[in-house]
Amino acid sequence: MRLRFAYVAFCLSCLAVAGLARAQSENPAESANPPQNPTPTEPAVPSDVKQPPAPHKPFDFTIYGRINVSFDIGNQELTGAPCITAAVNPCTPPTGSLRWLPDVASNLSRFGVRGYHDLSGRDYQAVFQLEAQVDVAATPGSKPNGSNDTINPANTAVTGALASRNSYVGIATPFGALKLGKNDTPYKSVTADFDFLADTPGDYNSIMGNTGGDNRTEFDARFPHAVWYESPDVMGVRLNAIWSPGQNRFEDNIGYAIGENACAGGNAGPCTDGSFGDGYGFSAEWRGFGLKLIASHEMHRKTNRTGDAGQGTPAGTSVVGTANEYAWKFGAKYTFEPTGTTVSGIFEKMWRNDIAAFNERQRDGYYVSALQKLGPDDDVMGAWAHAANTPGDPGAGQIDNTADMLAVGLRHWFNPKTTIIASYAHMRNSSAAHYALGAGGHGVTWDCKDGGPPTQNLSPGISLIGNGTGCFTGTSPQAFSLGMTYDF
Repeated sequence: MRLRFAYVAFCLSCLAVAGLARAQSENPAESANPPQNPTPTEPAVPSDVKQPPAPHKPFDFTIYGRINVSFDIGNQELTGAPCITAAVNPCTPPTGSLRWLPDVASNLSRFGVRGYHDLSGRDYQAVFQLEAQVDVAATPGSKPNGSNDTINPANTAVTGALASRNSYVGIATPFGALKLGKNDTPYKSVTADFDFLADTPGDYNSIMGNTGGDNRTEFDARFPHAVWYESPDVMGVRLNAIWSPGQNRFEDNIGYAIGENACAGGNAGPCTDGSFGDGYGFSAEWRGFGLKLIASHEMHRKTNRTGDAGQGTPAGTSVVGTANEYAWKFGAKYTFEPTGTTVSGIFEKMWRNDIAAFNERQRDGYYVSALQKLGPDDDVMGAWAHAANTPGDPGAGQIDNTADMLAVGLRHWFNPKTTIIASYAHMRNSSAAHYALGAGGHGVTWDCKDGGPPTQNLSPGISLIGNGTGCFTGTSPQAFSLGMTYDF
């Protein structure tokens, strides 16, 4: 507890040194539209010169994108794992590269096209979007998308393929929009602008939305084969809802959804580690007077965790089955314009209907972040996230698997389209926790895996060399990052 509050105090002290600045509006962390500098350096149009509105086009499209590349240096700190120095049955020490490791990473760079066509004036339109990830610094192709184990990737989806990101066709009306395709869930998107250090090693998905650690963020997802509704803004209130049918022939969702090439939840198969059937989600938000309030819920029906069963623990042989998994979160963000200060906080509750002693998917989470403007072109940011303890663990029974993440950063806006950002992130895993830095957004992650030799594993549905690498709990990875973004 003492260490946890030290993290908070350190994070807030970093922000307190920032002087008061002019009132500025907030920078979005990630949204469908490219972010804008709240204080553009371009010449302003004189207020007494009225610009005629551009004529409305009956149809149009826009090509857009973001290039986001960083140079990082990080340390997984595997040599500090508690099991290495354990008095009884110490584990085999990690192997491979155990030092600071530099890298150049693509961080959710993307390219897309969106457009509309009037159906009955501008009030009723057909709308579409096609968006793909762009591997600016990495070799395009099949990428690990889940546990991020490069020896045994969680699935073989090609992230750089056409329409690999949010893509849809739909109808937009004054009463809202109805769309079909694939999209970020409302649970994910409603707090994207709370994460001032998104796509850096200190991305809040290193803990938030992550039920079991590692690099998967089950509740920060993009639902495929989905249908969703987006409401208009009514007095600051917006509602969003999504449904993704399971499309699975099996009652326990152990197979691929029909029409998909990976398990729901991000595995290659067999689908026994998070694959689910129908997915449901909604969010509600209100904005006004510098304040944003949110509430959101998501449910994964009949989530299959049977791959975790059969391990020996002090509580007996683990029994883990197929059960619904849920998540709720509530949050608030406030911008105090006279000082250019924005603060935000989230409470998250995730749970699973399963045997408590082996249930590592049920816990509370907390997140606090702040941004301080330093003049017209600079922001200083800080964040703290905490994962509370779970009822149990399928490999160890009741254990301490709490974690804390601290992240700080400084962003400079050259213009409304171009920024550089320097950041640092540190993760403190308790003795049995294995959360990773950079999960959910950064191109490279720092997790619990070493460079141990692979073992042959030709299980049906995988046909790859087995993962072989060990996972060392209780470590404290850290990383520095210097990146540049350009939006067009």
